Amino acid sequence: MQGKSTLPAELYREIFQHISKPDLCVLSRSSRVLQADAEFFIYQHIESNRRPETAQFCSLITKTTRFHSLVRTLHISNGDDPTIGSVEYWSGISALLGCLAHLEDLRIYDSLENPNAWVLASCRARLSKIGCDFLMDQYLASFFQSQANICRIDWTDSSRDTVAGNDIEKWAPEKSRLPPSATMLTTNSPRFALKMLGSSRLTHLWIYGPCAPPGEEEGWMHFIQNFRDIGTLRSLRLSLPHRRRPLISVLAHLAKYALNLRSLGFVTWFDAKDQEMFSLLAGLKKLSSLVTWSVISAETSRKLAEWCPSLRLVACLHYSYSHEYVFLPVNPMGIPHAVHDPEYKLWKDA
Repeated sequence: MQGKSTLPAELYREIFQHISKPDLCVLSRSSRVLQADAEFFIYQHIESNRRPETAQFCSLITKTTRFHSLVRTLHISNGDDPTIGSVEYWSGISALLGCLAHLEDLRIYDSLENPNAWVLASCRARLSKIGCDFLMDQYLASFFQSQANICRIDWTDSSRDTVAGNDIEKWAPEKSRLPPSATMLTTNSPRFALKMLGSSRLTHLWIYGPCAPPGEEEGWMHFIQNFRDIGTLRSLRLSLPHRRRPLISVLAHLAKYALNLRSLGFVTWFDAKDQEMFSLLAGLKKLSSLVTWSVISAETSRKLAEWCPSLRLVACLHYSYSHEYVFLPVNPMGIPHAVHDPEYKLWKDA
């Protein structure tokens, strides 16, 4: 290949975005002229789901100083490996985090009880996103509090026992210690979500764990009574109760306190004759998208449009190999269509 000067640098970078990483690796080794640009795209996003590979690239990047400033995204998981990662493995991750001053998005998942949040103490970067399943302890709490630029937290409680709730109460950040930039949270822990809501800054919340044991109405009632400080919420995902009484209580509570809510899910099935449900949903004055557990009828969607003039979309869960939702446009009514949403735009763009 001739000298790089034959084409503008911007054009090379545009071309490199469409080249696979294996080919970029070949290019970086075969052309000194193009090596820097190729390495930029090779190491900008690092992802590994096997511990041996993770250990190798941690060692490589840590030892190669010119790579340190390139990494912006680091995603680590262990796949289906049932074994526990060694101290050397986690020490390698810790050493790598100490080198990546420009890291923006960090995800570390181990799929097992993971008491290794100590590796975060070496992180030099000011992250915008963090996703992990470390056990809640002083290291994780301190990390959350120290990240002044963090805007999204995805935390999975990996504990296998009932002590986790006490650890959350002990270590989870208090209202005054949360970074003001933290506005988006996904978690399987309702207790952690309640602690985070105390910041009064969350705009997006997704709790994918049960908020109460199945069939226990009192558990739901207790949870929703503690579900306060939600005036800033614009988008909310909960596994809303299937039983009528707790569902009505939850929707009435949201209508009273979540005054800025624009997107809500997941609502159990209801039909066009359910006047009480329409009345409750109409209480959410700014609601623009509603997510249901299953596909509703055309007549039900028309009723929703009449009762909820702010509503623009009903998204019905409908799992298949190609999509997760059937979108039913309302106000104005539109043609239903299947939608694949791997980046959760329906939740994020409320």
